[in-house]
Amino acid sequence: MNVITVAEIKRSGFAALDAALAQGPVHLMKRNRPSAVVLSTADYNALLAKAQRAQTSASTALSQFLAPDADVGGLDASGLQARLAGLNEGWSDR
Repeated sequence: MNVITVAEIKRSGFAALDAALAQGPVHLMKRNRPSAVVLSTADYNALLAKAQRAQTSASTALSQFLAPDADVGGLDASGLQARLAGLNEGWSDR
Protein backbone atom coordinates (compact mmCIF):
# COMPACT_ATOMS: atom_id res chain seq x y z
CA MET A 1 0.00 0.00 0.00
CA ASN A 2 1.38 3.38 -1.06
CA VAL A 3 1.00 5.73 1.94
CA ILE A 4 1.93 9.38 2.44
CA THR A 5 1.11 11.67 5.34
CA VAL A 6 -0.45 15.09 5.06
CA ALA A 7 2.49 16.45 7.05
CA GLU A 8 4.88 15.09 4.42
CA ILE A 9 2.93 16.86 1.68
CA LYS A 10 3.08 20.09 3.71
CA ARG A 11 6.87 19.74 4.06
CA SER A 12 7.72 18.60 0.52
CA GLY A 13 4.80 19.97 -1.46
CA PHE A 14 3.15 18.17 -4.32
CA ALA A 15 6.48 16.74 -5.48
CA ALA A 16 6.12 14.11 -2.73
CA LEU A 17 2.61 13.32 -3.90
CA ASP A 18 3.67 13.12 -7.55
CA ALA A 19 6.49 10.74 -6.65
CA ALA A 20 4.09 8.54 -4.69
CA LEU A 21 1.49 8.61 -7.51
CA ALA A 22 4.11 7.23 -9.90
CA GLN A 23 3.85 3.97 -7.94
CA GLY A 24 0.03 3.80 -7.98
CA PRO A 25 -2.85 5.06 -5.83
CA VAL A 26 -1.78 6.96 -2.71
CA HIS A 27 -3.45 6.61 0.66
CA LEU A 28 -3.29 9.88 2.61
CA MET A 29 -2.88 9.60 6.36
CA LYS A 30 -3.87 12.38 8.73
CA ARG A 31 -3.13 11.97 12.43
CA ASN A 32 -2.34 8.26 11.87
CA ARG A 33 -5.75 7.62 10.31
CA PRO A 34 -6.68 7.05 6.67
CA SER A 35 -8.00 10.31 5.29
CA ALA A 36 -8.29 9.92 1.52
CA VAL A 37 -7.06 8.07 -1.54
CA VAL A 38 -5.52 10.01 -4.40
CA LEU A 39 -5.58 8.52 -7.90
CA SER A 40 -3.85 9.56 -11.08
CA THR A 41 -6.14 10.84 -13.81
CA ALA A 42 -5.58 7.65 -15.81
CA ASP A 43 -6.46 5.42 -12.83
CA TYR A 44 -9.55 7.51 -12.09
CA ASN A 45 -10.77 7.35 -15.70
CA ALA A 46 -10.19 3.58 -15.80
CA LEU A 47 -12.18 3.20 -12.57
CA LEU A 48 -15.05 5.27 -13.97
CA ALA A 49 -15.09 3.29 -17.22
CA LYS A 50 -15.16 -0.01 -15.30
CA ALA A 51 -18.02 1.21 -13.10
CA GLN A 52 -20.00 2.38 -16.14
CA ARG A 53 -19.48 -0.98 -17.90
CA ALA A 54 -20.64 -2.84 -14.81
CA GLN A 55 -23.70 -0.62 -14.46
CA THR A 56 -24.58 -0.92 -18.15
CA SER A 57 -24.21 -4.71 -18.24
CA ALA A 58 -26.21 -5.11 -15.02
CA SER A 59 -29.06 -2.93 -16.22
CA THR A 60 -29.04 -4.60 -19.65
CA ALA A 61 -29.18 -8.07 -18.13
CA LEU A 62 -31.94 -7.03 -15.75
CA SER A 63 -34.00 -5.44 -18.52
CA GLN A 64 -33.58 -8.54 -20.70
CA PHE A 65 -34.59 -10.77 -17.84
CA LEU A 66 -37.64 -8.69 -16.97
CA ALA A 67 -38.70 -8.12 -20.59
CA PRO A 68 -42.14 -9.50 -21.34
CA ASP A 69 -42.06 -12.75 -23.25
CA ALA A 70 -43.52 -12.99 -26.75
CA ASP A 71 -46.41 -15.15 -25.63
CA VAL A 72 -49.07 -13.68 -23.41
CA GLY A 73 -48.84 -16.47 -20.85
CA GLY A 74 -45.37 -15.45 -19.65
CA LEU A 75 -42.52 -17.81 -18.91
CA ASP A 76 -42.85 -21.37 -17.78
CA ALA A 77 -39.97 -23.21 -16.09
CA SER A 78 -38.30 -24.26 -19.35
CA GLY A 79 -38.70 -20.76 -20.81
CA LEU A 80 -37.12 -19.23 -17.73
CA GLN A 81 -34.19 -21.65 -17.91
CA ALA A 82 -33.71 -20.84 -21.60
CA ARG A 83 -33.73 -17.10 -20.92
CA LEU A 84 -31.23 -17.49 -18.05
CA ALA A 85 -28.97 -19.61 -20.26
CA GLY A 86 -29.08 -16.90 -22.93
CA LEU A 87 -28.20 -14.20 -20.42
CA ASN A 88 -25.31 -16.22 -18.99
CA GLU A 89 -23.62 -16.87 -22.35
CA GLY A 90 -21.38 -13.80 -22.17
CA TRP A 91 -20.32 -14.36 -18.56
CA SER A 92 -17.78 -17.14 -19.10
CA ASP A 93 -14.84 -14.85 -18.22
CA ARG A 94 -15.77 -14.69 -14.54
